[in-house]
Amino acid sequence: MSLAKKLNLKEGVKARVIGKPKGVDLDDVATTSSVKAEALLLFVTRMEDVDTKSAPVIAAAKEDRVTWVAYPKAGQLDTDLNRDILARRLEKEGIQTVRQVAIDSVWSALRFRPGP
Repeated sequence: MSLAKKLNLKEGVKARVIGKPKGVDLDDVATTSSVKAEALLLFVTRMEDVDTKSAPVIAAAKEDRVTWVAYPKAGQLDTDLNRDILARRLEKEGIQTVRQVAIDSVWSALRFRPGP
């Protein structure tokens, strides 16, 4: 399955990608630098990244845009994050997780939407 399909990106939708590490292949994901992109994908490796870089994610999720946060899978990179830690942290901001996907062998991503 293509990455765009995994991320629920319909044909023609472009994603703003923040913090993409070297070596990560976004496959068929069309990108844009627009702050009002229909979709957003943020890469984080540590909780510090979540605390300092998540404002666009929170705003996009609250607007119900397609919003993903990618984080390293367990044991892949030096990280203090996992699915549950990331979800709990961002749920404090009024958004909730609705789906998890694998981006590749190193990265997973959580999708966020407006909270209850």
